[in-house]
Amino acid sequence: MKHLPLGLALSGGTAKCVAHIGVIRALVENHITIDYLAGTSGGSLVAVLYAAGKRVDDLEALAHRMHWGHIAKFTLPKLGLLSGEKLREFIVEEIGDIEFSDLEIPVAVVASDLTTGEARIFTRGRVAVACQASSSIPELYAPVELDGHVLVDGGISEYVPVNALSLFGEMFAVGVNLGFEPGLKRPRNFIEMVGRVTNFMEQQNAAVSERAADFMIRPNLSEFNPLALGKSSDIIEKAYRETLEVIPGLEAALAAARIRGADQPKKSL
Repeated sequence: MKHLPLGLALSGGTAKCVAHIGVIRALVENHITIDYLAGTSGGSLVAVLYAAGKRVDDLEALAHRMHWGHIAKFTLPKLGLLSGEKLREFIVEEIGDIEFSDLEIPVAVVASDLTTGEARIFTRGRVAVACQASSSIPELYAPVELDGHVLVDGGISEYVPVNALSLFGEMFAVGVNLGFEPGLKRPRNFIEMVGRVTNFMEQQNAAVSERAADFMIRPNLSEFNPLALGKSSDIIEKAYRETLEVIPGLEAALAAARIRGADQPKKSL
């Protein structure tokens, strides 16, 4: 049977992004190897921390002690209410000011370029800067200016970064969509309103990414507020349990894809 590598594309989701830790725990416990990672917004943080060698237990402990003061600070309103410098500093504190080439698992981080109107996919350069750009939610976080380009949250261009995974070549692409909500509630404040507008745009492009994925994982996290960092344990546990439920389907799809790959005749040179 041909070894077809597996790539995991982690969506955004603000505080709900800790759910990716539960997804990864379920995969690891079932001996499903993650060969490549791609992350958008908060998903990029989980991707690079795991790829840098943090174990699932380390990630859970980090999520439990995290608060907004670690990743944001108020700034004078110009292009955003919050500065993302704290987020960059947080990443550097945890794994150092490393380059993508230093990661143990190849990672692609997606940001959106307001200068070109296209996705900016990072696979080289400083990891912390890429994650800051990918997580800069418009209207809340100030954008990152880099090499003459203005970069904001990657969810605007690719919320579930399946396309970004394709930069690494042929693989079995698994997408994780944390923005899937079977029922919508009325926004209660300005922050929720901004989140709802952003999520609406994100789910439009997520539908395209889902069609390109070989398998999708969609934990239902609609009961959780997207800003509720204090609920990390519950969010991780729910994502873990819901991922366990789809593991048999994932294993079957992966095995079938590897058999199909083995049956294909080799191309002549």
